[in-house]
Amino acid sequence: MKRLLAILLTLSLASAMIPALAKDSLSIDVVKEFDFAAPNIEMDVFTITNTNPYAVDVTITVFDEAEKKNLQIIHLTLNPGDAPLPIKARVYKPLTKKGDINLYRYIITTPGGYKNEQFYAQVRTGVNQYNEPTYTQYINSRYSNNTATSFGPHFRDVTPGLTKLWYMFTPLNLSVQGRQTYELVGSNMYVIGEVYVDVYGDTVTVTYHNYYDGKGGNTNTRQEFLGIYNSYNDVQLPNDVPVKSYVNPPTKFYFGLPFSIQYDLGGDTNVIMLVRNVVDYWRFPRPENTEFRRFWENNAERKALRESMLNFMDPINYPY
Repeated sequence: MKRLLAILLTLSLASAMIPALAKDSLSIDVVKEFDFAAPNIEMDVFTITNTNPYAVDVTITVFDEAEKKNLQIIHLTLNPGDAPLPIKARVYKPLTKKGDINLYRYIITTPGGYKNEQFYAQVRTGVNQYNEPTYTQYINSRYSNNTATSFGPHFRDVTPGLTKLWYMFTPLNLSVQGRQTYELVGSNMYVIGEVYVDVYGDTVTVTYHNYYDGKGGNTNTRQEFLGIYNSYNDVQLPNDVPVKSYVNPPTKFYFGLPFSIQYDLGGDTNVIMLVRNVVDYWRFPRPENTEFRRFWENNAERKALRESMLNFMDPINYPY
């Protein structure tokens, strides 16, 4: 037994002294957007380059996010010094009408431990001169550690000296009974959900909903912040460095926790709401085969709503 233990110890020490094998390395250069002018043509989706001093076997798997199955498997060998090799995409599945979407993932692997995933959406865009369907393929961008705020005026527009952040605030009239609904806007670019303000008598509850939660959507909320203020001048903005760090100011208000207009706001029904969540989300929510709506802040409807909010809120004292 002692001899066996000695042998095992020797083997363990010897293996620890052997340097770990380096993983294969590849360079992937993606095409972010391209068109299929007809359903039977192929287009470059990315190029792949061997950056190793030896030949590498590569497997590329095209995976359907909705149906959860492989649609195509490509095997190839890349030699050192080879020019970047274009990989072709095609219309993998016909879509019925304009605006329909299907999501795909390209999984790139090697026997030496390399793995890379590229996410794309194919969107039916119309028909060509021969009445054949046309498509556009977009890279499915992931927005990690971004912020989401409820719709309203931007602090930086109302008081430019206050902040450079693109955070919005929502003036509220809590004398209105029932539910008020506001868009939840991610990265100041996409409408990713809704914020609900429910007023019943003296009691107010604020909640929010990320679109497609519970239906396969995968928006992840890392951090929540809810502030309710009697006036604009009372607002305390989070001390944030977007994408890097987020620091919440003190607050006594929380999502889903009812509060009293009389006891928590001194009876004031004309207040300011600040929602600032930190989220991860995809432009095309996986695997929902849909796209978050773009937030066009200056369309006529939103401009009118923003102006009405500014008109009914308390006057701002401008020390900024």
